[in-house]
Amino acid sequence: MNAATTTIRPACPSCKVQGMKWGKDSKGHQRFRCRDCGSTFANRPENPLGNHRLPMDRAILVLSLLTENMSIRGIERVTGHHRDTVTRLLRTVGDRCANLLERLVKDVEVSDVQADEIWGFVGMKQKTKSRKKIADPRVGDSWCWTAIDRDSKLILAHHLGQRRALHADAFMEKVANATAGDFQLSTDGLESYPNAVDYNLGSRASYGQIVKQYGSTTKEDQRRYSPASIIAIEKRVISGEVDEDKICTSHVERCNLTIRTHMRRLTRLTCAFSKKWENLRAAYALHFATYNFVKFHRSLRMTPAMKAGVASKPWKMVDLVTA
Repeated sequence: MNAATTTIRPACPSCKVQGMKWGKDSKGHQRFRCRDCGSTFANRPENPLGNHRLPMDRAILVLSLLTENMSIRGIERVTGHHRDTVTRLLRTVGDRCANLLERLVKDVEVSDVQADEIWGFVGMKQKTKSRKKIADPRVGDSWCWTAIDRDSKLILAHHLGQRRALHADAFMEKVANATAGDFQLSTDGLESYPNAVDYNLGSRASYGQIVKQYGSTTKEDQRRYSPASIIAIEKRVISGEVDEDKICTSHVERCNLTIRTHMRRLTRLTCAFSKKWENLRAAYALHFATYNFVKFHRSLRMTPAMKAGVASKPWKMVDLVTA
């Protein structure tokens, strides 16, 4: 038989023996049967969604709604897909988005970077966790550390953890991998930053902090989640040749507003908070990948990834899923 017409039959996943043809499945894919163990398997094309059975157009609809401030149960009511299906899809695509960001947002030339932390919680707030004496570290308050390039508005790195030195170091390691060259870095006055910046960035970063002092809040203000009034601002030069006029965290704090606006699980005073740490981590990764590559930034009139030179054109959600 001519080699060009020979059909290459796949091997059995279990015993690695070449299978023989064994009919077709309901979608017309060729099935095979192992000659040794007798198990059957199909020669199906690779699915970008893994083991999910959702059609691509329905999966894109679900993911789009997730990035537009709709809750899991809201998506269930609108699309008819069970909330467990929505959550599994979020986990699959979110984990892949995290890998995508690490792979593509790397060695980006930047000149002005801002970093901050945004608060959330998993399962219950910290005071409830303390009252119930729950020891699980993935329950209670959570903090997402984010770094943004002031010029391109690109999210350079993020890290979900606690507001402690260990997580500051892990976050700054990600910032170091995502950036190239020398740049100025601005953060708030958190004490965990200076050592982490010095260890991971060294002389690459000219580092300054902006420290805000807030006035006292009344019980009524706390009940309504009203922010305290700023009574003083101090700019500190920590290391390097810092331009004090550029010590600023306004852009990354505005990005925090975008995060809360587009992620339902971070909307205050709702029951849409995350119940599992893994779901929150996947939701952050999905949001940041969509923000960087898919959504147009109004002031830029392009996506942040295009502005930073990471992407040459705007992506669609299907491009993000299949990337």
